[in-house]
Amino acid sequence: MRIAKVMRITYKAWLIIIAVILIAGSIFFSGERGSSGPKSSASGFSDSRAGIPENYYFSMNSADIDSPIELVRFATSIKPDTSSLNIPMRAAYYQWYLKNRGFNVSFVHSNNFRNQGIEHVWLLVKNQQGESMYVDPSSDRMKADCICPTMPEYKSYQENYKDIGELSSSTGGVDRYAWWHTADGKKLYENSIMLLKKELL
Repeated sequence: MRIAKVMRITYKAWLIIIAVILIAGSIFFSGERGSSGPKSSASGFSDSRAGIPENYYFSMNSADIDSPIELVRFATSIKPDTSSLNIPMRAAYYQWYLKNRGFNVSFVHSNNFRNQGIEHVWLLVKNQQGESMYVDPSSDRMKADCICPTMPEYKSYQENYKDIGELSSSTGGVDRYAWWHTADGKKLYENSIMLLKKELL
């Protein structure tokens, strides 16, 4: 009698164990199927759902972020990198480059630049004292006085966006700013990743 009761308990225990194994197996395999999306590459260049590279912003050796001279030097030195880019892509590349070197830089956007119904995007850089400077990576095309313009129209804008995600989601999507999809842009991005890895050694 006692043996039969023990066998019944053992039989129930085995049923419970088998049920648990089946449930766990179904969860595991469904998880495998769900994770079959794109994986990030070693360079970090795999696109996220938003179309922006994963780890888009990263910290490199910082510049003297409170020096206007340093800002002008950086802005001028990378101008040749953007010769093949359009105006929105230039702004995105400059913001990425400057932000990664420690500058407090954001996008400013106007739908009526110079009161001419022109849409334009440029950059606002603030130092730790709260002082502001503007950077227009397309200063040559926009006939500005310099790459860090002081003209009054640059102080007139409708929106300020802190990063590429905010800007692209509010002003037409990622594609118009995706400098990293161009042949030259991809090289610039991957070279920066290589430089970052060297700095971390």
